[in-house]
Amino acid sequence: MNLLSASSPSHEPARYGVSGQPWTLLAAIAVTCLGLSTLLALAPYLIGGGVAVAVAVFIICFVSTEASLYLLVLSMLLSPEIGMGALADPSDTTGGRGVTIRTEDLLLVVMCFAWLVRTAVHKDLGLVRATPLNQPIAAYMVACVFATGMGLIIGHVEGVTGAFYVPKYLEYFVVYFIVANNLQDRAQIKRLTIVMLVTAFIVSIVAIAQIPAGVTRVSAPFEGEQGEPNTLGGYLLLTGTVAAGLLLSVRERLTRMLLTTLLMFMIVPFLLTLSRGSYLALPFAYLGLTVLKRSNRFGMIAAFVVLVAIGTLAAPQSVKDRILYTVNQGATGHHRVQVGNVRLDSSTSARLQSWEEAITDWAASPIWGYGITGYIFLDAQYPKVLAETGLVGAITFAALILAIYRQAYALYRRTEDELYSGLAIGLLAGLTGLLIHAVGANTFIIVRIMEPFWLLAGLVVSAAKLEPEPEEAVSVAA
Repeated sequence: MNLLSASSPSHEPARYGVSGQPWTLLAAIAVTCLGLSTLLALAPYLIGGGVAVAVAVFIICFVSTEASLYLLVLSMLLSPEIGMGALADPSDTTGGRGVTIRTEDLLLVVMCFAWLVRTAVHKDLGLVRATPLNQPIAAYMVACVFATGMGLIIGHVEGVTGAFYVPKYLEYFVVYFIVANNLQDRAQIKRLTIVMLVTAFIVSIVAIAQIPAGVTRVSAPFEGEQGEPNTLGGYLLLTGTVAAGLLLSVRERLTRMLLTTLLMFMIVPFLLTLSRGSYLALPFAYLGLTVLKRSNRFGMIAAFVVLVAIGTLAAPQSVKDRILYTVNQGATGHHRVQVGNVRLDSSTSARLQSWEEAITDWAASPIWGYGITGYIFLDAQYPKVLAETGLVGAITFAALILAIYRQAYALYRRTEDELYSGLAIGLLAGLTGLLIHAVGANTFIIVRIMEPFWLLAGLVVSAAKLEPEPEEAVSVAA
């Protein structure tokens, strides 16, 4: 199968256009244009230009949700950020670290509003299509809102801060629901997969272009002055497992060559992020790929051994130094944890200490925690979930992760479609890697990792909907 070639959809798609409501659409455009002209007359040029772009995107989203999804995928790591000041004091809280808004954040808001308007006009669309992940997502969202509400009542959370950050924690679920609601055939899944991989290729090229400038650690485009190499590492880990999953599944030669080329371009920036969390996650993701490979697992294991041997000899000195830094930092005035005979570096020690403190403080509010932004900033996902949302949030978060695993594995076991199989393998291996990545990062609330992740989850769930029922089940039903 050629991933890049046209293919016939396995189901006749439901076509939802605007042709049945021409006057409604024209009226909406007329009112929008009138409002836009008023704003342009009153607002500064920059604000007016932003409003014009937002209105244009809104019209695109209203007319073609699939086109808006392409815009969103391309903007995931290729959009600038807008820094905002801290929303709360003291500065060691989550709200005190300031807020970063990206173009994709605003695009998500516009897409969500356009989708609500579209469903209001076209009653047959439905607001949210029933999928196996709806209930786990809803439960986790309710847990976050409930914990933050309790934190607000008790006094751990400031109103404005909590009200701003809760949507930031949950916004990427919008990506999943829009994808799951709008994909009607296999061709759409294939096109979005290609756009996602093309975006990863562009991001890799941009990251590689930073090397000649003498950048110590490469980062994603538009990351501000300091950059977030750990975020780029997590993104490349996820998209790399998707490319690898497809490479293990497809048989068409050209597609395999393109996927191999993409992976080769991703390796260099991945290594030069110098992200130890990403390095730690890589073997677990590779192990997931090995377990899921349908044949010749020994070849995968042998290839891993060879790659490790080559990497040990040929890896840049900066990569080797970064790995050895964990146990070979040298003299420092910061506290360092000792495990056996090994003394860890100050950064790793601080993370381990934050885990211990979070678990100790969690005991004071074990059910609902301190609320989102109610606890000190933690750069680790699991103690953060426990401290901010308590047992309620931790249980619903774990249930959501398990539900994603179940859906991806069910599709992997059932499908014979190479595209669907590759996406399922990519999600399973990628999620495994991200769970390890989250030990030292807030992986599951980093929008630049979670948007492609939930896009992938939406693709897998949509593929499962389109996959024909097993013949045995059909015969029993008959």
